[in-house]
Amino acid sequence: MTKLLIADDEPEVIEGISTLVDWENNGVKIVGCATNGEEALEKIRELCPDIVLIDIKMPKLDGLQVIENAKKEGYIFESIILSGYDDFYFAQKALELRSLNYLLKPCKPKEVLDAVLKAKNVLEKEREKEALINRFIEYYNETLPILKERILNEVIFGIRNKEEIEKLFERYNIKLSSGKYCIALAKFDTENATDTYPSSPVKQEAYTLACINLIQKELEDLRAEVFRGRNEIVILINSDFEFEREMMDDILTKVKKIVDERLGLKLYFGVSRWIDKIEKINSCYEQALNALELKFFADDIDILYYEDICLNKNTLLYPIDEEKAIINSLLLCQKDTIKDKVENFINSLYAINTFNKWFIKTAVLALLGSIIKVCHEKCVDLNDVVNSKVFENILKTEKKDLLKASLLSFLNAAVDKIEQSENKNLIVKAAINFIEKNYNKNITLESVAKEVYVTPAYLSILFKRELKINFVDYLHKIRIQKAQELLKNQNLKTYQVANMVGFSDEKYFSQLFKKYTGLTPTQYRESLL
Repeated sequence: MTKLLIADDEPEVIEGISTLVDWENNGVKIVGCATNGEEALEKIRELCPDIVLIDIKMPKLDGLQVIENAKKEGYIFESIILSGYDDFYFAQKALELRSLNYLLKPCKPKEVLDAVLKAKNVLEKEREKEALINRFIEYYNETLPILKERILNEVIFGIRNKEEIEKLFERYNIKLSSGKYCIALAKFDTENATDTYPSSPVKQEAYTLACINLIQKELEDLRAEVFRGRNEIVILINSDFEFEREMMDDILTKVKKIVDERLGLKLYFGVSRWIDKIEKINSCYEQALNALELKFFADDIDILYYEDICLNKNTLLYPIDEEKAIINSLLLCQKDTIKDKVENFINSLYAINTFNKWFIKTAVLALLGSIIKVCHEKCVDLNDVVNSKVFENILKTEKKDLLKASLLSFLNAAVDKIEQSENKNLIVKAAINFIEKNYNKNITLESVAKEVYVTPAYLSILFKRELKINFVDYLHKIRIQKAQELLKNQNLKTYQVANMVGFSDEKYFSQLFKKYTGLTPTQYRESLL
């Protein structure tokens, strides 16, 4: 219901207006009446009416004074003036006070009702507009953090130029003025907080937002914005001077402590250099990301600085000899030596690929690929060992010891599989498999031994022990068997068949063929007719 206050120094006028109009059915309720100006002003203060129907000439304060004083005090209402004086001054003053109507006494009940309903309609429209604006203001305030986060991400990713950055910062009240800029990226140390860090994505998001809130409060005395980046929390600091490392250590240590105390989570940080151009903030972000990579090499340090990085891009080397040593121990099922050889492999990677985390992880994955290939060639089923978790652990880990442990665990499981295999000698089987595929090439005992990761002498011993034949005789035997198949094709010349099974000398081929079959190639072909 719309609240109406009637103020007139003539009681009969108040009575008439109150009784001669059906206010209730028109959605209006008379909440009070007053017979002088002071009383009217008090009623406005007390009842907060939506519409005030007021006489101009009243004792103590006239109607215009009442309206003017009430509006100065901040009361909001629509006003309708009643007057027995057809005086332009009063009408003009009423317009200045934004009264909706000016009614001359005596006035008919319908005129009063129409004036009040007009005021009611105006009031309702104003309220609808105000409600709409308030909803948008509320929505704006709710989404402002998201808008600011999006803008700040565009800045750190280098999407905005200087002019755009300055305009957007001013529009969205991002208080980063001219001066120096630095970025510290914060990440959760999840590998040391497996019992605390939630597995649910929704809870992870909640923890991240709570962490941002805690950091922002801790840094409220600084010019700083804290927001989500890609996979990190970004702390963008603006200052008139560059912080000394000791000062930055102190700030981030306090942040780390409050997050640990309140959320039970540990943070580590990557810190960029300071710059003095706002449009170059994206370079700070890249530097801070590179600094975070240092965690892979220094897992006991929680504040890592880009200044400490000494990249040498010409040292990306793979320790092939260490790989061969690991595979040799694997094939011989020497669990007691595998641990030391894994240690050598990892240490070599770290020594020659300083601060290049992804090359090191790629190298470990390459080693796993070599191991899987070797086992496959030896018909060892690694399906129970190889799964996405193995590779995921290597890709996710930020610690050298965990990387080493993942690799060692995989190798030990592979050794167990090899030991369980029914094959008596996997090295010999691998050598046979290689010969079957490459008999037509210039292969030797040395080249085959290299493929199966053993010495030529050891391979020769294995052939005699397992197959009761030496390596050369076995190779010749396979080649002559293949030649017998090819000689069935009458269109092939003898020298062609010799070349196709790995012999460059036709005469030598014929001699060996007769040695193993008792017939020359020509005699063998004739025997088929």
